[in-house]
Amino acid sequence: MFKQLQDMALFALVAEMGSFTAAAQKADLPKSSVSQRISQLEQQIGLRLLNRTTRKLNLTFAGEHYLVHCREMLAASERAEYAIQRLRDNPSGRLRITSPAGIGATLLAHLNTEFQRRYPDVSLDVSISDDVVDLVASGYDVALRTGKPQDSSLIGRMIGHCPRYMLASPTYLATREPLTHPRQLVGHRCITHKSWSEWLLQSGSEDYRYLSDNTHLTDNLVYARECAIAGAGITLLPAFLLEDNIEKGALVQVLPAWSVEGNDLWLAYPSRKLNSPALMSYIDFAMGFDEVKRFYVGG
Repeated sequence: MFKQLQDMALFALVAEMGSFTAAAQKADLPKSSVSQRISQLEQQIGLRLLNRTTRKLNLTFAGEHYLVHCREMLAASERAEYAIQRLRDNPSGRLRITSPAGIGATLLAHLNTEFQRRYPDVSLDVSISDDVVDLVASGYDVALRTGKPQDSSLIGRMIGHCPRYMLASPTYLATREPLTHPRQLVGHRCITHKSWSEWLLQSGSEDYRYLSDNTHLTDNLVYARECAIAGAGITLLPAFLLEDNIEKGALVQVLPAWSVEGNDLWLAYPSRKLNSPALMSYIDFAMGFDEVKRFYVGG
């Protein structure tokens, strides 16, 4: 069937050009190939389409009627191509997005706002949760993930790396002995995200691993930040959640001589979704969004 459609297009070209030679030149094919394919088309449909003379080609009665349908097919093809091009230029449809709570309530909110300003015909269905869901089974188009996706059915693109900091309120720290080494953390109250129960710290050539005692666990970084501001203890936050709390004095960096292992931000999406112009536009937009790249670098 596919070859017949191609031959129908070639027949319409021959009819338009008035000769095999001119049609062959325009199609960049040997003249013999064009003539042979038209003959095969005639054999397949069981009717002569062209009367051939040494001087010119004339359409038969059947050829005239067949040409109408060939041109309708070509017009339909052009309309389909135009529709797809419009979809590429003006993506539309719905995207289902899932994101961890900390990113979702801050960076993602800003990203999605700007994305819809540029692509108003794309609607968004956004889930903010620290639960790692199965994108394919749950019908999501794209996810923001902290850490490289391990699911082989997903495509992952790293946006960048974000540093993390240990922080507490001045009020809390004023009630405790000054911290000079991470081993003293065991004597402090820490608000720990469930996914970051192990804090890996480094100062020069010295490494230290702190394991949370689970005194105060959460699955929400914004909650952890607000608890720390309120004086509940020490917490670990990515740079994008600091806002101006350090400048205002609401939070103070703990053990500033020690760096804490940061985390990577990835976009993950099912490979079968690659035919969606809306998704591809979203991925390109997210990968280059200035506010995200300000905190997540090196992707």
